[in-house]
Amino acid sequence: MRIVMVMLFSLLLPAALLADNFVSVFMERCAEDERLLNNVNIGKTMLDRMAANTDDEELKSTFKELNSIRIISSDNVEDSKYYFKKANELIKESFMDYEEVVSLSEIGSKISVWVKRQGEEKQDLILIALDSDGKLSIITVSGKIDFDSISKLSGSLRDGQQFP
Repeated sequence: MRIVMVMLFSLLLPAALLADNFVSVFMERCAEDERLLNNVNIGKTMLDRMAANTDDEELKSTFKELNSIRIISSDNVEDSKYYFKKANELIKESFMDYEEVVSLSEIGSKISVWVKRQGEEKQDLILIALDSDGKLSIITVSGKIDFDSISKLSGSLRDGQQFP
């Protein structure tokens, strides 16, 4: 999961990003009771609280600019492969206004990043990853972000910094 998060943050463009409702549509259309998924939503209230609880001005600014972070994951190898395929099919079928900007396929792992451009200030970003351990991660980010701030945020989260 750490590699996926680093990839997400290193791939983000300095432009503003705004994630669409891909997670909601995916959960509604693709989630199956017998194939369990983890679903984490970090909303604006929590992001504002995280901003209030850090002394780092750059992180504070980053948290304030975000609207939400949504993550779907699966640790089951077979389910992960199934959902990776379903997520990519869903984008191609129902999110045709998205453009695949990055596609990476290495031994055992696959990553695709999709962006919907809405001018200079807004973009929607979806990352779909299947790592070499067979774990799935689907991440959408909503809000205005820049590369430097997200890299720093990624490092802070990776180092175990706590935000109440």
